[in-house]
Amino acid sequence: MSWRSRTCLSSSPRAGSRGFSARTGPGKTTTFRSILGLTRPDQGQIEVQGHPVSSDLPRLVKRIGAVVEEPGLHRTLDALDNMRLAAFTLGAGRARIDELLDFVGLGTDSHRPVSGFSKGMRQRLALAIALLGDPEILILDEPLDGLDPAGQVTLKASLRALVDDRAKTVIVSSHDLADVESLADHVVVLSRGRTVTEGPLEELLGSGERHRVRVDDFMRAAEVLDAAGFETELDGHDVVVDGASGREVSRILAGAGLYPDLLTSARTTLERLFLDITEAR
Repeated sequence: MSWRSRTCLSSSPRAGSRGFSARTGPGKTTTFRSILGLTRPDQGQIEVQGHPVSSDLPRLVKRIGAVVEEPGLHRTLDALDNMRLAAFTLGAGRARIDELLDFVGLGTDSHRPVSGFSKGMRQRLALAIALLGDPEILILDEPLDGLDPAGQVTLKASLRALVDDRAKTVIVSSHDLADVESLADHVVVLSRGRTVTEGPLEELLGSGERHRVRVDDFMRAAEVLDAAGFETELDGHDVVVDGASGREVSRILAGAGLYPDLLTSARTTLERLFLDITEAR
């Protein structure tokens, strides 16, 4: 395994959720394992909040909670005993156990054996264990993988609450770009083991107005919108217009006697951005 880049992980002045996305196999899990000291990079240095992992790992580990790969739970024990055992192993206090089980929605299931838990329930229990030490940073590797829709909704709500209500920095890896887009404020995209782009999600996707228009005389519609000062492009028989609200587009076209059959938002998705970037390399 070769890891050449210098990786810096730091909490921003404002807590937030960081999305870490790539196709399968480019190094997401390896990066997380390296941050946690579970894998040693061949080259370069990993820093967390300005401190090198290689020399400050015992102190840094206390600032980081993580669920990487399959959660290591004792399935013959119930959720409460799993939490108690983890608290003892981590040297964390047991006072927050009930609070954390309630937080992840397992308060009423605390005495059920984990062997009877769904995958989503096991993921939520692993999240509660990762939060035992009240870490500043939470690292989650594919936390929504394999969950049913209800489990995804519940876990997403818990992660959002960690950011919004508890001021945590949450770093999530996923190959499902829709999940990343729904969770992240800041995104890092990997391709072939290297970072190809990163930044605030709104900046990467563009926060400006972008609309798709379908109208019989699409060539004339494009000319009218161009003449009004907006940038347009043709996508088949649709006109994609930048910089205009839906109301402006409708008003301008109606003034020219054109009435759209379709007028909808055409904001770039993270999936489209990812494909455009990675396919160009």
